[in-house]
Amino acid sequence: MIEMRQYFKSMLALIFIIMATVSAQAQTFYELSFKAPADNDEYVGLFIYTDEFHCKMRLANSEMVKSNTCYMANYTCHIEDKKDADDVGIMYYESSEEGMPIFIWAWEKEDMSDMSDTPFIAFDVNDTDSWFQAESFQEIHLADMDEEYIAQFYGPNEPEYKMMMSGIEVVKNQNGDEDEAYEVEEEDGEDEDDTEAETDDAFDQIDDVADVDEVDQPEPAPAKGPTMHLVITANTEVSDIGPACEVDLKRAKSEFEGIAKQLGMRLNEQLVSGNNYGRQQVAKAVNALKPGADDVVVFIYSGHGFRFKDQKDFYPCMDLTANSYEDASENYLALSDIFKALSKKGARLCLVLSDCCNSEVDATQPIVANNALFSRSNSNFDLKKMRSLFMKSKGNIIATAAAPGEVSWCGTNGGFFLTSVIESLRNQMSALSKEAPSWNTLIKDAIDQAGKKSEQSQNTTRQNGIKYVKVKSI
Repeated sequence: MIEMRQYFKSMLALIFIIMATVSAQAQTFYELSFKAPADNDEYVGLFIYTDEFHCKMRLANSEMVKSNTCYMANYTCHIEDKKDADDVGIMYYESSEEGMPIFIWAWEKEDMSDMSDTPFIAFDVNDTDSWFQAESFQEIHLADMDEEYIAQFYGPNEPEYKMMMSGIEVVKNQNGDEDEAYEVEEEDGEDEDDTEAETDDAFDQIDDVADVDEVDQPEPAPAKGPTMHLVITANTEVSDIGPACEVDLKRAKSEFEGIAKQLGMRLNEQLVSGNNYGRQQVAKAVNALKPGADDVVVFIYSGHGFRFKDQKDFYPCMDLTANSYEDASENYLALSDIFKALSKKGARLCLVLSDCCNSEVDATQPIVANNALFSRSNSNFDLKKMRSLFMKSKGNIIATAAAPGEVSWCGTNGGFFLTSVIESLRNQMSALSKEAPSWNTLIKDAIDQAGKKSEQSQNTTRQNGIKYVKVKSI
């Protein structure tokens, strides 16, 4: 193992070098501490996670903390599914700067939950005898920071110092002033990207199809204010990808419930999963929705998907078979039909998302190894940005994880696309960002990040989601 003291002395030139760009995305902060066996010195670090491909570390030993200096480097996540007898997988974050410590999590094949234990630290990921465990690793929120804490890792003249202090002020002084909100740029659905342009035209190419069967429903009680109508359909009982769908359901449920609560919206929630999963249940949930003119409708699907050989519609069909003895070609609903049915209901904002394959029927893919430092909570949001996206926007959005002919990947940590959607949503609402929120950017970034996630393993192929976004600010 390289001695930390010797290496860190060679890194002094990096102290207070300003990063080339200042991230405007949502960030999750982790406080890390460890004692280096080589010199027995104490180190404390601030690990700044944006996504698997954009992470930073600010690291200082005991003497540097006193002088408000630190080392800094960019980090990238790597996933390895070890094919040995022990079936052990590892996730590690490695710096672009040679010699900086590597942070490693290891898991058994049947235990790939969100990372919560303290990581191992090493300088050579393949030299397992050199690994040692950190003393602590815990998430820290902007509301828990102050100027003294930030000064451990940032110089007062750095752009990131000012960004952090501004974000701390926003989070600590949030209020419910509804007159203040960022303006959302009008997005007309047109895009220079060929795939997305064809997707927009596809709505004119779809032949008339039967609407989802209408089901008589009682009129809902009059709402006192805007309501969020949330429908989550997840095939949690299917034998292969069921665990990923379960994670998607819980994650999406928590995220949108939290958003509705922060915005003071009523919540009308319907979950189609478990023993309640099937075509008729989805049809019933969709037709039960009677949104008002100021309401928001969110429909999310996580499960198997497919397309027919002669299908003109670019969007997938949702496989709504309740068991292995049912035929998917007879128990499905087209995502575009769900979108058309919901967008006609007159809600102010309609969001339809699916994380499923878009390949020919009967072409399935197994769950793959993945993990991430996905935060279970989001306390670093700017309420004005959240309000802009959900209260000051009008229009319709549909997006899916894979283009025609492609598969959509997932692990027991959830579907790559829906995970990326929530990461991108948090980016757009971040208190650290000075950019106005944009639904088009949000969905486009999610598609891009999911594509990058799908390229991390040699056992996967890249997925390229498709979208249609037509939203304007009101």
